[in-house]
Amino acid sequence: SGRDEYHPFTLTSAPHEDTLSVHIRTCKGWTRVLRELVIKNEKSPEKNPNLYVDGPFGEAHQDYSNYEVVVLVGGGIGVTPFASIMKDLVQRSNTTSTISKVKKVYFIWASRTQKQFEWLLDIIGKCEKEDKEGILDTHIFITRFFDKSDLRTTILYICERQFQGVSNRSMFTGLKAVTHFGRPNFDRMFEDIRLTHEDVRKFGVFVCGPPAMSDAVKESCSKITGKQTFVAYAENF
Repeated sequence: SGRDEYHPFTLTSAPHEDTLSVHIRTCKGWTRVLRELVIKNEKSPEKNPNLYVDGPFGEAHQDYSNYEVVVLVGGGIGVTPFASIMKDLVQRSNTTSTISKVKKVYFIWASRTQKQFEWLLDIIGKCEKEDKEGILDTHIFITRFFDKSDLRTTILYICERQFQGVSNRSMFTGLKAVTHFGRPNFDRMFEDIRLTHEDVRKFGVFVCGPPAMSDAVKESCSKITGKQTFVAYAENF
């Protein structure tokens, strides 16, 4: 029913913002009723039901500000906590009064279909627009797609890269973020990041998604040896 019940949600607002926000996925039952109420009362928000908030409670991603290079990996709806982190890091980089250790943020998001990530496009777009220092590098992976060897996938890759090269935007999302088709190759991506930042000794990798994704990220981090290390923080969703 949803009435007089506690339901955990992840904050999507950043510390510097004046309002507290969460994103709630609409399914059957009370979440659908809540959405209908909000839409109905859009011009009269005072008619909305009272919500009681308890928290916030800590989780695995709070150490992101301790690293020069941060890698955020989200799977499906597990991407939610990174909305707040991205907004916070971009805002810190733009504020001279705030000392931020973070110099670069890689955001990797794997989602089964394009429809599943549409809700976050506005937030990513806002971060891109406000990212004056260019610290954000976003990669979106659509995993439910034809095999990479399929001609249709090859054509989409060619079209996407051509459009991105001309307009500096993805033809699928309208963002600067690069759109990929298939699953991310964490070994190769982490190796590229490592080589790009040869002077950085320790990288913070924060993953939130299915257990299989967390395991894959941890395994790729463990393969980075030598003077550079990738420290993984995982939360299964």
